[in-house]
Amino acid sequence: DGIIQRGSELRLTAGRRIVSFEDSTVIQARRSYPWEHLGGLGERDFERYVARQRALYGSAVACCCSTQWMAESVIGDYGVPAEKVFVVGFGPNHEPAAPEPRDWSTPRFLFVGVDWQRKNGAAILDAFAHVRERVPEAELDVVGGHPRIDQQGVRGHGRLSLAQSADREQMAGLFRRATAFVMPSLHEPAGLVYIEAAGSGIASIGSTDGGAATMIGPGGIVVDPRDPDAILAAMLELADPGTAKRLGALAHRYSRLLTWPMVAERLVRAMAIPGVDSSGLAEFL
Repeated sequence: DGIIQRGSELRLTAGRRIVSFEDSTVIQARRSYPWEHLGGLGERDFERYVARQRALYGSAVACCCSTQWMAESVIGDYGVPAEKVFVVGFGPNHEPAAPEPRDWSTPRFLFVGVDWQRKNGAAILDAFAHVRERVPEAELDVVGGHPRIDQQGVRGHGRLSLAQSADREQMAGLFRRATAFVMPSLHEPAGLVYIEAAGSGIASIGSTDGGAATMIGPGGIVVDPRDPDAILAAMLELADPGTAKRLGALAHRYSRLLTWPMVAERLVRAMAIPGVDSSGLAEFL
């Protein structure tokens, strides 16, 4: 009945009912961050990549974007009519830890990110040091590709693999214990971990550079990742137990819209298959 094409590296046979599904256009990817896979492209190769993506968007019956940020590029950079562009979201990488009653009285921040530099790890550590000056009992757990950390209130856990049951359980425990998630990346096209944090019942601090705002919704704060004062202000805001609990509840409610079954329903709705009633499927974001 139709094809969902994830990514635009391939050009499928014309005449098929295709919807595209991506988290970034190549134009905004190069504009936003020095990605290694784009840095090695010459100008002619880059233009061919853009032309292939533009051809896909032109031939697709609908262009489905994970975030509003990407949708704006499809419309503005590629000239695709707005009525053909839909925001469908993403789902989590793994089933989030079910929210449980937690102690909100002590701020416990959590960071999870493999790419320490792009995820802005050093800036988070700097901001947290200032948080501790005002809230001495605050804690920060760090998971991922971080360097050696020797800082009061910070625990480094290294890389945890979702393929290992012990690591999955440890990660779930960290989410259950945390009162806020913090990852204001230098650039974040979407960020599945924000969905996992929301599903666990905690609010997130994310980045204005990219599409994190769609992933976080009302359950958190987005800040300029290059503004240390903004990162600190957001962390201090979520260090307040009442604010963290309130935004955590909003995040959990919003996470129900960001599941893979809901995304699949939106993709089918966008495909608009003749004779198929899509009125009961999930609405677009």
